[in-house]
Formats: sequence, structure tokens, C-alpha cells
Amino acid sequence: MADSESVTGLLKSVGGVWQPDWRPDSVRRAISAADGLALVAVEREQVIGFICGHDLGFRAYLSEFVVAESHQRGGIGTALLRSFEEALSRRGCRLVIADVYPPAEPFYRALGWGAPAAILLSHRLP
Repeated sequence: MADSESVTGLLKSVGGVWQPDWRPDSVRRAISAADGLALVAVEREQVIGFICGHDLGFRAYLSEFVVAESHQRGGIGTALLRSFEEALSRRGCRLVIADVYPPAEPFYRALGWGAPAAILLSHRLP
């Protein structure tokens, strides 16, 4: 498993991914809470892909997913997403939800993802 600093660097390197309201230790905390559902793709000792999710019992949640821009459209994202889905299936999960960065929506739809029967809402805390 790559260190959280390498994953943070990847997240910050892809435009629109890193959010200004994320805590500095967000990646470390997410990986710790993922219980084995944080996966990386590595090439030449560089983290080029990261997916992280959480099995919440009722459903699973894909909390973050990114592939380095230089490696997009090369199958890495598909492999990471399928590995994540397989890990969830082995746990007995039948539904995974993700909030998706709009430019990535066609990628998900091409792999069989669709809109859930839910409305995603957010609330900023003070």
C-alpha cells in the first residue's frame, strides 16, 4: 500500500479532484477507515491510480477515485473500479453509491453505473 502522502499528491495533481474543504489528513483517515477497500495502481514506484470506499452495511460508498491524467483511458481506472466492485461483492454488498465528478460520468455509465433511487444532498458544517 502506498503512503497517504503519495495518494494526496496524486489527488492534488488532477484538476478538480482535491477539494479546498478537505482536511490535510483526509487521505490518511479515509484509508484507515476503508477496511481494505483502498486500492492503488503503481507504475515505476509512482502512484498513478487510487480508489477508496467504505462498506457501510446497508450499502457501500465509493468515496474517492482518481487516475493520473497521463494514464487515463489506458484501462487503469476500469481495473481499479472492477477490483473495488469485486471486493465489495465478496463482502456481500449489493449496492455501491458514488458522487461522481461530472466529466467522469460517461466512464461510469459505460461500465454499467446509473443514477440511484436517491437524491444526494450536502450540508456544510461550521
